[in-house]
Amino acid sequence: MAMKVPKKPPRRRSDRDPDSRPLRSWDDIRIFLAIHRAGSLSAAAGPLGVTQPTCGRRLAALERALGLRLFDRTPDGLSITTEGTTLLEAATAMEDKAHELALRVSATDAKFDGVVRIATTELFALAFLSGAVPEVRARYPGIRIELVISDEPTDLLRREADFAIRFGPSGYRPTPDTLIAQKVTTQPFALYAAESYLERRGAPADPNVLAGHDVVVYTRPTYAGRDWFMQAIQGATIALLTPSMAVAATAVARGCGLGFLPRLGAREHASLRRLTGAIASANGWFVVHPDLRRVPRIRAVMDATAALLRADSTLG
Repeated sequence: MAMKVPKKPPRRRSDRDPDSRPLRSWDDIRIFLAIHRAGSLSAAAGPLGVTQPTCGRRLAALERALGLRLFDRTPDGLSITTEGTTLLEAATAMEDKAHELALRVSATDAKFDGVVRIATTELFALAFLSGAVPEVRARYPGIRIELVISDEPTDLLRREADFAIRFGPSGYRPTPDTLIAQKVTTQPFALYAAESYLERRGAPADPNVLAGHDVVVYTRPTYAGRDWFMQAIQGATIALLTPSMAVAATAVARGCGLGFLPRLGAREHASLRRLTGAIASANGWFVVHPDLRRVPRIRAVMDATAALLRADSTLG
């Protein structure tokens, strides 16, 4: 009588096989949400900390594991599908819970060492923080500063930074109201030109009328004195448009044209001459989540930076 050969049990999917994992890990959620928000693999790769090909492979593996097509490939990028939309609310809720957990863990950290992430503008980082960081670290050598540079507000509720230094015109207050905001500095704006430009073209007879002059224009839609400057440059030649105030200040200092700059940026360039008094002022704010404000290393960096700001008489 022939012996029956026992059947092999069905092969179990291995958690180590990336193509067989269901949508159950935070890593899967990060991939899905990053691609949805960025709209392309290349734009999502940076926040995910991977290359574009790796991002594409991970999305393909995720779609195979789920048996769903999460995104349509279009000439304009990736567009979320109906199937993908059904996952979006749950994925966002999981992300919020993950951020809340990270926030609670951070709030219990009583050490004066570790990383403190500061979100701020490129100009403020160059003109002030680059000099302030050594002084802060002299007091707290166990703390490492990481800068998140952007002229757009970072999302502190999602832990894109530990605290932010934001600037806005008079009347501006950082949002949302759930964050703590403290005004720490005021920045006057004025019209500036490089000595080399003035030697070639001369100063405007009336700084309110810049027709016939070359100008450098900062393109962010809201900043202190923007309406005045846009009116004054009617009839002027726009030599440079830039979304970076740091680039605008450097270009004006090199003779590219007249520019409307904060004193903080102008003081970095000895070649600049101020042509007007203060036309407008911007307020600078420290912004932090109330739970993170109590973390010793974050509070230490905020307090030390605020003290250095108050001591810097050239800022106001």
